[in-house]
Amino acid sequence: MEKWDVSRSKQAYGVDLWGEGYFGINADGNVTVTPEPGAKAIDLHEVVRSLVQRGIHVPVLIRFDGIIRNRIHTLYQAFSKAIEESGFEGSYCGVFPIKVNQQRHVVDTIRAAGRDSRLGLEVGSKPELCAVLAVHDLEDGLLLCNGYKDNEYIELALLARRLGKRSIIIIEQLSELAQTLEMSKRLGIEAEVGFRMKPVSKGVGRWETSGGDRAKFGLTSSEIIEGIEKLREHGKEHWLKLLHYHAGSQITAIGAVKKILREVTRMYTELAKLCPSLCFLDVGGGLAVDYDGSKTNFQSSMNYTIGEYARDVVYAISEACKAENIPAPTIVTEAGRALTAHHSVLVFQVVDVAPTAEVLRDLGDPPTDNERIGEFRELYRKLTVKNALETLHDANSLREEVIERFIQGGISLVERAYADSAYWHLLAKVRKEASELRYVPEEIERLDESLLDTYFCNFSLFQSLPDSWAIEQLFPILPIHRHSEQPSRRAILADMTCDSDGKIDKFIDLKDVKPYLPLHSLRNPDPYYLGAFLVGAYQEILGDLHNLFGDTNAVHVDLDASGAVRFTHVVEGDTVREALGYVQYEAPDLVERLRGTIERELSAGRMTGEEAAKIQKRFREALEGYTYLAYG
Repeated sequence: MEKWDVSRSKQAYGVDLWGEGYFGINADGNVTVTPEPGAKAIDLHEVVRSLVQRGIHVPVLIRFDGIIRNRIHTLYQAFSKAIEESGFEGSYCGVFPIKVNQQRHVVDTIRAAGRDSRLGLEVGSKPELCAVLAVHDLEDGLLLCNGYKDNEYIELALLARRLGKRSIIIIEQLSELAQTLEMSKRLGIEAEVGFRMKPVSKGVGRWETSGGDRAKFGLTSSEIIEGIEKLREHGKEHWLKLLHYHAGSQITAIGAVKKILREVTRMYTELAKLCPSLCFLDVGGGLAVDYDGSKTNFQSSMNYTIGEYARDVVYAISEACKAENIPAPTIVTEAGRALTAHHSVLVFQVVDVAPTAEVLRDLGDPPTDNERIGEFRELYRKLTVKNALETLHDANSLREEVIERFIQGGISLVERAYADSAYWHLLAKVRKEASELRYVPEEIERLDESLLDTYFCNFSLFQSLPDSWAIEQLFPILPIHRHSEQPSRRAILADMTCDSDGKIDKFIDLKDVKPYLPLHSLRNPDPYYLGAFLVGAYQEILGDLHNLFGDTNAVHVDLDASGAVRFTHVVEGDTVREALGYVQYEAPDLVERLRGTIERELSAGRMTGEEAAKIQKRFREALEGYTYLAYG
């Protein structure tokens, strides 16, 4: 056997494939984070130990601001290079859709990182617009207003122009155009608008229905013509500045991008002939993230690079405009997932393990002389490579018989317990012996999915990784330390919620989806930490309060001028008081109700004064505590 080392661990967890150079493993066996090229590698395990020493407990979401800076730089460099290579006469402007991650410190980091390149912001609702109006301080900065709109939304979008923002109201439904015309007249503020088209061509992946005839948003070609006519009726055709489409998030195949661009660029050139004021072509979002590192068109991957994406977008638009002698536009992208996914890592602690039978431990003698129970011991003793499949069949039949006899009262609980343990020992030994076979029967291969440990982890899947539960999104998950040791266990993960769906039993793999995660045995009292990576897009805002597990602690990590790690922002997670408040349980009322119950118990003599004081003290402390379990 080849000796286990860090390089084998990297290969086992695919770190070099999905890590994009940001993540690695050092000689100590700890996961490292390199936020930007040439930067000092940050030891993630040391960061967590330092946080815990400061009283900032796991689960904790760690955000690396340098990765955001690098992702923005990478995107702009890709388009700059593509523009230069193709001789494209237009320009490029990135826009961040804040729905991907509305957390204020994240948006502030993105704004600061994109200031020199004049990165714009996109909103899709009135609350998002309110947030951006207050923080978007880039002079004449692009502000795209998407989503369904009422008069208040449109009024705010127009007033943004008085605040020095270049707000463009993107018309999703024709009724919004009439509202915009009316509100503009009332306020005396000229508008700039965009039309969101509804491409017949679709993207690929989970969100392909964002395009096509049945798409939720967008105008048909006839509605676009009707919109232009309405603008002309009011002498406002010069308002039209932008054509927009969106083919869906996480477009996994570059072929779909090219196909849609053929339709969209044709629409753009035709519109530009009718409205020469048109100057922006917004290709929307969809730039994918390679979560599993396979470089394929699998739902959790992508079969192209950012550079290839930029070249294909620029080339398609350039060629279409040249062919029709149309001025080249400013290309706008709304890449959100690709900018933010990599920068956040969720770190959580394994707090308990429900192991399967240990293969190396021999099965003991039966507790009684019951013949049927003794058969398990005989099957175990006589098991060989040659009779492995037959033994599996016998074990399954024998277990069914034992359970039926137990139900009927013919077998005691002690005997039933031995039979259950013996059965799982048998399965483990069958799988081990059968590994010597040249051809392993399918029935035995399927044992791999049964012979797994369950590692119980202090986090909520529904709060911190909701896409894992809702759409079976795969995220890279691995220990953040101990990579110099060979992982000896195969496990699935269970969270702290009282819900059987609160588990992760599908993991990334280069060629397939793996039903288990290789992990190490626990070494109490040392904490064992796992990290879920690439979780910076959508997960925080989509999280829910299942069992009232609230937001986790969040920490922004950066490097100072000397290369030392510093915590730039610490955002405390929800307390029990805050989580209860979300569902209308107010702490003062709860305290008062508890006090009333205590007074009744004291009057009835069922409680001492000392006990009453202790209960009230513990209750108040619990209200101000973290919603997650208090480990380490």
